[in-house]
Amino acid sequence: MKKFLAIMAIILCTAMVANCADLTIRSEKQSFSAGENKGKFEGNVEVQIDDVHVKSPYAEATIDQEKGQLDEATFFNKPYAYQIRGGKKSEIKSNILKVSLLNKVITASGDAQTIITTLKKPTAIITSEEQEYDTKTNTMTASGGTIINYDDIKSYSDKAVAKLNKNSDLEKMELIGDAKITQGTSNTLMAERFVYTTSNQIAISEGNAYTDITSEKGDRIQVWSNYQQYDRKNNIIIASGNVRVHYKDYIAVGPKATVFPDKKTNQLNEVVFTGRSKITEQARSIEADKIVMYMEPKNFYAEGNVLTSIRNLKNLDSEKGK
Repeated sequence: MKKFLAIMAIILCTAMVANCADLTIRSEKQSFSAGENKGKFEGNVEVQIDDVHVKSPYAEATIDQEKGQLDEATFFNKPYAYQIRGGKKSEIKSNILKVSLLNKVITASGDAQTIITTLKKPTAIITSEEQEYDTKTNTMTASGGTIINYDDIKSYSDKAVAKLNKNSDLEKMELIGDAKITQGTSNTLMAERFVYTTSNQIAISEGNAYTDITSEKGDRIQVWSNYQQYDRKNNIIIASGNVRVHYKDYIAVGPKATVFPDKKTNQLNEVVFTGRSKITEQARSIEADKIVMYMEPKNFYAEGNVLTSIRNLKNLDSEKGK
C-alpha cells in the first residue's frame, strides 16, 4: 500500500520552461509575414529556450505587435521537446505542441506522452490526449485517458493534476474521474477522485472508494466506502460512509471503520468498526455498537448492545445442496 503513493513523486519535470530567458530558432527556411503577424519555420526546426529544446519538421509563431516579440509557437507533425537537468531528462512527444513564450505554458495535444529518465533509465511515462505545463503556477495537467506508469505501478484516470513548489518538489497530486491505481497484480485502489498531499503524506479517495490489498500470505482485504483516507506514515486506512469489508468468509458493514497494521509486521491486520455495525460469518451474524475483526489470527469480538442471529441450519444445508 505504501508503494502506491510513490507514483506521486514522478511529476518533477513540469517546470520545464520556468525562468526562461534566451531563445534561439534554427531551421532550413524562415519567413515572417507582417500582415499575418506570423513567422513560419520549415525543415529541421529546433527552438532552444535556455535548457529546453523543441524539434519539429514545421512550426509557426505568432508575433505580439505591442511587445514586438514572438508570442506563441506551434509545432506540427509529431514534435519532440526535451530538457536535461541534474542527471534527469524530461521528454514530451505529441501530434501538436504549443509553447507560449510569454505565458510560459507548454501544451501537448494528440497522443501526448511525457517520459522521465533518471541516470539513463526510464522512471516514469505519462500518456494522455493532452498535457499542459503551466510554469507560472508550477502546475501540470494531463487530460483524456490519462495513464501514468511508474515501476510496477500504473494509474488510470480521466484527468491528473500535479502542483509543485518553487523547487519543483511535488506538493499535491489529483487523479480525477474513474481513478484507479494498481501495483502489480496484488493491490488496487479506485475512486472517483484521488488526492495525495506530500506535507502530511495523506491520500484521500472520494466517491465509490475501493481498496483491495493482498497480504504477503496471499490473503485479500477488500474495503468499499464513500470516503477513504490513507495515512502513509502510519499505514492506517480510515473509511466512512456505507463501509463494507471482506476478508475470507467475514463480511462486515458499518458507518465507519479504521484499518490498523500489525505493530511487528506492519501488515494490515485489525479493522475497528464504530457505530452500529454488523459482521457475518457463514450462518452467524452479529450486530453491535463496536466490532473489531483480526486477520492474523482470524478472530473478532463485538461489544455494545450485541445481537447474534443464526440462520436455520436446515435451510442452510438445503441451500448448499442446490
